[in-house]
Amino acid sequence: MAGRSKAKNAVLRSTILFTPFLAITLFGLGIFVREFLTEGATTGLVVGLVLVSSVALLLGYQVVQSIRDLLSQPVETIGEVERSWTRNDMFLFRNSYVFLDRNVYRVPPELYLELSPGDRVRIVHLPHTGAVETIELVASEGETNA
Repeated sequence: MAGRSKAKNAVLRSTILFTPFLAITLFGLGIFVREFLTEGATTGLVVGLVLVSSVALLLGYQVVQSIRDLLSQPVETIGEVERSWTRNDMFLFRNSYVFLDRNVYRVPPELYLELSPGDRVRIVHLPHTGAVETIELVASEGETNA
């Protein structure tokens, strides 16, 4: 793992974390489908099937996007930070985000502190999850370094 970037390491950790939950959810979904096919539709079974299917879709999407990023190369985006915020994910992890060029990017906390809405930045990130490898402020076309 020594040659892997910080962004890819974060995506790998995410993949390792979410894949077992996806497997458990798919197992539960299989149980619901089997019950639905053998016992017929009941209100509780349909509600459970919808809920477990929704969770499976969300987890599946996250795992697939993470795997796609592990197999892809970082890309560069230049634009203006429109919004920045932090939030707790899964009640365990505090993550920082910026909204730029109609996309959300997960930013390391030490880099997040340097950013404000309106800043023009260059982000090197993974294309599917928005995990940021590097982010740096760039001068606007009208600005000069005095």
